Amino acid sequence: MKNKKLKAVLIICCVALAIAAAINTVSAQQLGITYLYNLSDFNGTIPFYGGRLSVDYERNELYVIYGNSVRVFNDKGMEIYSFGDDSDIGQLIDLAIDNEGKILLLTYKDKEFSILSCNYRGTPEEPIEIKNLPAEFSAFSPNRMVYGGGNLYLLSQSGLMIVVTDRKGNFKKAYDLARALEIKEEEKKDKQVDGFNVDKKGNIFFTIPVLFSVYEFSHDGNISSFGRVGSASGNFGVVSGIAKSDNGDFYVVDKLKNAVMVFDKNYNYLTEFGGRGLKPGNLTGPSDIIIDGMNRVYVTQQRGRGVSVFNLSFN
Repeated sequence: MKNKKLKAVLIICCVALAIAAAINTVSAQQLGITYLYNLSDFNGTIPFYGGRLSVDYERNELYVIYGNSVRVFNDKGMEIYSFGDDSDIGQLIDLAIDNEGKILLLTYKDKEFSILSCNYRGTPEEPIEIKNLPAEFSAFSPNRMVYGGGNLYLLSQSGLMIVVTDRKGNFKKAYDLARALEIKEEEKKDKQVDGFNVDKKGNIFFTIPVLFSVYEFSHDGNISSFGRVGSASGNFGVVSGIAKSDNGDFYVVDKLKNAVMVFDKNYNYLTEFGGRGLKPGNLTGPSDIIIDGMNRVYVTQQRGRGVSVFNLSFN
């Protein structure tokens, strides 16, 4: 009798695993990923070495911070404008576009950070001062910035802190990542955040390379994570940038694998693309990633390989 029950349990487990595998296979088959081109100007592909990416979702334009300049590209991947080289605003660190098309710049000058609201040409119009910051965040010094849903999300990668303000800089909430993830003070320097992004619902997600993990802080306060180290498909080598598509899939850059791995909203591994090589669509030392409003994925690379652009299709 016991053997029959055990056999029944084993059969049920096997069927459940088979169904889960089938669902993942179908999900992967429904996702199409096609290499399109690299960002270019009239001289051909621009040989960027890395860079920081931001998207204007209303106008379908891509912004690349490279050095101390900002280069703007249209929806065909051609450069249409640039600014910043002759500016006296300090060192450009990050950039975001608000709902009205204003360019928001995160800069540093004389070891102090500033957030500047600029017009569409990149000309500063007014500073955005962070107001009513709690005392425990008084030393907050951000080096990443994302705009979404009328809010600014500011991250200190080494300080493991996130501050959320409204568009005018009024404090709304803050996250002490070290406390939430039980990272000791002396461990912070080795456990810095790399990839950082926010979805349309206000869910925050980021990567910590030395922990081989992706973390998600949901807008309702829940914390979840996924990832494990290894060379097998779906395991991480050196995680970096992260983005999320409108259907909830996560796109995680792995520098060691020279690839972008795709996971569904339940953190199940689906597929990956890129891979080491010099052919179109291959990636070399990828780092930052972003997805625009037309389901195009932009990935920065090293060794002058520029920014590769891929198209997503959902069947």
